[in-house]
Amino acid sequence: MTRHVRIVAGTENDAQGHPVRVHGFFQDLTAAKRAEQQLLEHQQTALAQQSLLAAERDLAARLQNTLLPVPQQVLHLADLTVDIAYQPVQEGLNLGGDWYSAIELPDGSSLFVVGDVAGHGLDAVAAMALLRFTAKGMAITGTPLPTVLDGLNTLLLHTTERTCDTATMIMAVYQPATSRLTWVRAGHPPPLLLRQGEARFLPPPAGILLGATTTPRYAAATLDLLPGDHLLLYTDGLVERPNEPIDEGLARLARTAAAHADTPRFLDGLVRALVAPEARRDDICALHISR
Repeated sequence: MTRHVRIVAGTENDAQGHPVRVHGFFQDLTAAKRAEQQLLEHQQTALAQQSLLAAERDLAARLQNTLLPVPQQVLHLADLTVDIAYQPVQEGLNLGGDWYSAIELPDGSSLFVVGDVAGHGLDAVAAMALLRFTAKGMAITGTPLPTVLDGLNTLLLHTTERTCDTATMIMAVYQPATSRLTWVRAGHPPPLLLRQGEARFLPPPAGILLGATTTPRYAAATLDLLPGDHLLLYTDGLVERPNEPIDEGLARLARTAAAHADTPRFLDGLVRALVAPEARRDDICALHISR
């Protein structure tokens, strides 16, 4: 083993200037040099880690923008205004199992989707991306909404590398010429309609969650949106609390939404009122559609 030492010496001379005695000391610096080297290595590791974290943040931001871009302002589709809230629960990961779509279709109608993949982490992100882009592609080609859900159910059941077991979602298409919204669901909480200050959940059509059975049945329902209406599509992270029946969470959502109906930035205020950041245990995704 290499040792590091320090030797300091001086001479004591006689009257003629000849050295007659040597004084000095010896110091073993091996431990200090080892500590210095370790500190240097730690600094280099920290710098490398900082570079890695910066690269990961940049990659996460680009992944977010590619898979699930969140607009910085409200969207305007046909005669509707759409606001979006998206808050993944997992720290360090800007994506979760919840997703949405809000786009104009080739025929001038508008597509709205909110979905929720079971689980968290990268497996949920992979399943989310698979379902989100497949749903958009099928809707753009004009596939009827119940058929879209059938196809997504088959896709989830027969994907070679299954990253999740089940998922829920709501899909809706709005025709501006008739102000009619046609929607389907797969095991998802029902949309909330705010009309003239009153909040009510839309009666859900038949539709079991995706991945639950090989013989599902999906049906469509319709709603004519009136001027002044507000429609809320959301995932269960907005309403669920531990050890509480889901009905209580839905009732709380309806009360809170009615109380915030005429406030600026309705969706931001609604999320803050319903879910404290320190108590959040699930992803949150919500679409606020107003006419």
